[in-house]
Amino acid sequence: MGRPDLDSFEPGAAYRNLASGEILEFLGVASMPELDGEDVGVFRSVQGGRYLIATERGHAGGERFTPFAEDQDVDEATTAEWRAFVDGDES
Repeated sequence: MGRPDLDSFEPGAAYRNLASGEILEFLGVASMPELDGEDVGVFRSVQGGRYLIATERGHAGGERFTPFAEDQDVDEATTAEWRAFVDGDES
């Protein structure tokens, strides 16, 4: 039981949350006892270190993620933050 798109996420890859526009790193899949053992996707925001848990309920409500590529049309600050995050230069 869990989101039907969990198999499409690659650990360490960046995704854009379509609802918020936020760029997130996919960390992996976890089982949530609080949700009757549902498998969820665990993401971390590259802009602020917040975490997002992607649940089946969120998917049913239209929550979607698309792969984030650096060549997409994004502002320079976001791209610089992502590069610093990937390079491990979090200041």
